[in-house]
Formats: sequence, C-alpha cells, structure tokens
Amino acid sequence: MDWNLFIIPLTNIFVQLIKRSRIDKEWLPAIAVAIGLVLGIVYGLATNADLFVHIVQGTIYGASAAGIYDFGSAGLKKFKTINEDLD
Repeated sequence: MDWNLFIIPLTNIFVQLIKRSRIDKEWLPAIAVAIGLVLGIVYGLATNADLFVHIVQGTIYGASAAGIYDFGSAGLKKFKTINEDLD
C-alpha cells in the first residue's frame, strides 16, 4: 500500500481546521497545495525515498484535496482583483 495517499485526507483535515481561523477563504486552495507539498516532503524524508517524487506527489495530492478547479478559480479571481486595482 502506498502510505503517502494519506496526504489527501490529512490535508483536508488541516484545511478544515484552518477554515475556523479568520484567514481569507480564497487562500484555502493555495494553503491546501502548500500543506500537501510539506506532507510530501515529510513523507519523503521519513522513508528515505526519492524526495523529488514525493514533493511532486504531495503537491498533486494537495491540489486534489483542494480541488484543482477551486484553486484555479480562486487564483483567477485574485488576479482579476489585483489587475483592477492597478488600473
């Protein structure tokens, strides 16, 4: 069994805990990707396996925990807001 698959539910748990704070909700997908990345690094270091592979897998698992669509739409909204502010 590939134990690093537990990164997805762990990421969901951490994001749910972070949602209770006063952080802006549109940052949650990016936070989920970052948490997945960190958990991938931790798993790679703990198992003395190929670190690059686990970094990539952790990032993918974090993105799937957040929902790639949510990540893209939140980023697009933020990008549009920044560009409107510059005009």
